[in-house]
Amino acid sequence: MKKKIVALILGVAVLTGCTKQAYEGAVVGGAAGSAVGAILDEENPWRGAFIGGIVGAVVTGTIVEISSKAAEECVSYDRPVVYRCYRCRENIIIKAIPGRWVGKCRIVKLKYFKGRNLIKVKEKKVCVKKTPPFKRGWVPPGHRH
Repeated sequence: MKKKIVALILGVAVLTGCTKQAYEGAVVGGAAGSAVGAILDEENPWRGAFIGGIVGAVVTGTIVEISSKAAEECVSYDRPVVYRCYRCRENIIIKAIPGRWVGKCRIVKLKYFKGRNLIKVKEKKVCVKKTPPFKRGWVPPGHRH
């Protein structure tokens, strides 16, 4: 019982510094982890659901938080950014690649790798508050005068 309480406190502590997107990802991951844990632990499905829920929430919330940070830094630095999830067992790597500008927003391509295998590609729109600092005479792709 004490282990369960400690695991719950650790799970909540990890998620307290997350964004809204990370919370939503953690909820989805927790639900999926609970379902899988309940199926895998035949002796005590409640225990499996609890443990699976905590692990799923922490891992998924972490991945969502890392991918959001990578996309934002990719736009800020105007170059590709690579992040690794060291908390994840599967060695998840997230690569954010800057794309085209759409007004004050930039389309960023996020590539998710598990080890060296590409497992998912996703596009995310990242908006900036100020107009991007373009060099004199340079026109971003897709913009014409």
